[in-house]
Amino acid sequence: MKPSFVRRMAVPAVCLLAVAVVTGLLACWSAARQLALLDGFCTALVARAPETADAVYALVKEGTFAGQAAPGVLSELGYRPRDFAAGTGWLFAVAGAALALGLALLGGGFFLSRRAAHRQRQQLIRLLEAARTGQSLPLLTGDGMAEGSYARLADEIQKTVTELALTRQAAVRARDRFAQNLANIAHQLKTPLTALSLAAQNAGDAGGALAAPLERLTGLEESLLLLARLDTGALPLHPEPCDLYTLLMMAADNLESLAESAGVTLDIPELEPIPVTCDPDWTMEALLNLMKNCVEHAPAGSAVRCSCRRNALYTEVVLQDAGAGFSPADLDHLFERFYRGEHPSPHSTGLGLAIAKELLERQNALVHAENAPDGGGRFVVRFYR
Repeated sequence: MKPSFVRRMAVPAVCLLAVAVVTGLLACWSAARQLALLDGFCTALVARAPETADAVYALVKEGTFAGQAAPGVLSELGYRPRDFAAGTGWLFAVAGAALALGLALLGGGFFLSRRAAHRQRQQLIRLLEAARTGQSLPLLTGDGMAEGSYARLADEIQKTVTELALTRQAAVRARDRFAQNLANIAHQLKTPLTALSLAAQNAGDAGGALAAPLERLTGLEESLLLLARLDTGALPLHPEPCDLYTLLMMAADNLESLAESAGVTLDIPELEPIPVTCDPDWTMEALLNLMKNCVEHAPAGSAVRCSCRRNALYTEVVLQDAGAGFSPADLDHLFERFYRGEHPSPHSTGLGLAIAKELLERQNALVHAENAPDGGGRFVVRFYR
């Protein structure tokens, strides 16, 4: 325990002890005073009337003269307890002042301890908020953090938060290095891919076999570059009021050729304008990736259906296919990077859903996958207001 804390608590303790001592002395003095008065009265009585000596001695020995139910002679003559308290006023004043001072110091100490505890809690809250938001950690200052019940807790929290902040900074630096390396790899791939594409075009029919692999590699290179920009925060997003139905139709138009080759119909019913606030280009890209996943897993002759609904909190979009649905083992990992699941599409890179999730969550939207009660898998996107 800190010395200052001991000194702070010693003041009211000493005051209360002083009050107790003064009160005890007052009680002893008052008893002695009453004895002296009674002794003088009995002595004077015996001196005035010697024939009453035996009766007075008997009463004193028996002790039956005090506490009588009927009023005594002195009470009948009009005497009161204060008439026998002459000269004791200063003692009562001292006792009262000591008691008042003790109570005042005790109340002041309680108030100061409560205020110090409140300051300590506020400093701890600011420390935890700074750690959560990644801001610079504030110093725990003031005498309040050097003592009290929060002292050890504050010390341990500060050490733990400092370690977590250092770990977070190291993780952020590692992520930035990884994203930078990923961007470098994507840029390095772009040059040979461009050269191969030109060579395949110049090769005529012989280069036709290279078209599909080159297209896949180009898509992978673009996805890696996009992920690197997302990780480093270099991807600018410009939210603005948009019509969600228009974004869905734009995504469907980009997938028209893929859907036709797969024998799948994109069923987007005509809707009234649905206002949402988002970046139109990247939101359309995210919806396109989700819709593409549905098309790739829908059986030929089926349809990928879209539905929308609104409430006071969010606007919800549901994209559902008529396929076999998601494996229970895949549901928790569908949006992880490079995860391809148990039954992946032949052209899947495992990045489309991860990119869609990143793009949506950076715009106050959430997406999750689930199996529909009537069969098939579906993606649910919620744009929060």
